[in-house]
Amino acid sequence: MKNSTKIKATLLLTSLACAAGATAALVLLQKKREEEVYHEAELKAMDELEQMMREESDCASCACAEECAAVDDAYQDSFDERASEADEETAEEKPKEKASEEAATEE
Repeated sequence: MKNSTKIKATLLLTSLACAAGATAALVLLQKKREEEVYHEAELKAMDELEQMMREESDCASCACAEECAAVDDAYQDSFDERASEADEETAEEKPKEKASEEAATEE
């Protein structure tokens, strides 16, 4: 192989490695920018939430406060019912699992 061919091959490989490195650097920079934008949006949302919480509640001075409380209680009750149903289903599955394990050990 001639020296000029070796040099051309080396230059080609070097340029390919540089291109790959530059592409990787650009991808990392873009990812970093996206994370910064996401973080800024998250901070902005947290600030807005804090401002809303500092403001006087609409229900503090009106008659709908009782209705709001009733809705919250109804939601909590439905959540509690779903949680107890899930607990019951889990309790029913445990004996079935034990029976299947016993059958497997008998064989």
